[in-house]
Amino acid sequence: MHCVAGLYRVLVSSIYFAFFGLGSLVISMIFFNLMRLVVRNKENRTRISRNITKYALKLYLSTACLLGIFDIKIKNLKKTQDDTGCIYIANHPSLLDVVILDSFVKNANCVIKSTLKSNPFISGIIACNRYVANSLSPEDILKDCKESLARGDNIIVFPEGTRTINFDKIKFKHGFSSIAVVCKANIRPLVINFDGLALRKNVPWYQIYKKKLTYKIEILDKFDTSEYLSLHQDKEVSAVSRGIAKELQALIQSKVN
Repeated sequence: MHCVAGLYRVLVSSIYFAFFGLGSLVISMIFFNLMRLVVRNKENRTRISRNITKYALKLYLSTACLLGIFDIKIKNLKKTQDDTGCIYIANHPSLLDVVILDSFVKNANCVIKSTLKSNPFISGIIACNRYVANSLSPEDILKDCKESLARGDNIIVFPEGTRTINFDKIKFKHGFSSIAVVCKANIRPLVINFDGLALRKNVPWYQIYKKKLTYKIEILDKFDTSEYLSLHQDKEVSAVSRGIAKELQALIQSKVN
């Protein structure tokens, strides 16, 4: 029975991942690029594009769950309803993490790898959604994030910078907390507990044969950056930034199974 279930997951997921890739290519190269020509107002284009992305990802994930490829449970989703101008952070166990977060975070912006901007499958989506490339200078990243937060965007950042290798010792960089300190933006931490082999770093996708990919995501209480700053007025900005990163790293690490 386990063999049959495994073969089913490999077959269905291979078709489904191919469908997702092809769909992304068509939407990115045709629809989103066409929208850049038709919807001239940048703010309206971004709002429409992000809503389309959000609901398209919801459909993709819910269909995959119905097919038995994924199982995704999100705890405390109501906490996000009123979030605006907030930085979302999470640990990063799998390739699908940003897809899941982008499917429920309101008006989501993302800090992405610069190489994705030249990827034909998603370059049009990235351009319309005005995601921030991590190849920019620190000053330009800060400028773009500050403008994004001021517009009320919620920015998704994975502070590890890459998918987790050692789940017992996650390590956050403090770029996100530097942005939070300078912009006086609150931080919404999330914990992603992932059970599965496929989509981890350096693991081929067909390892889905062994088990279904299960995600349990917990949305934690918002971190009040202004309150933290008021309690550490005697410290330099860089020290405060590192302190926030360490505190939130420890919090998330304590909840990773």
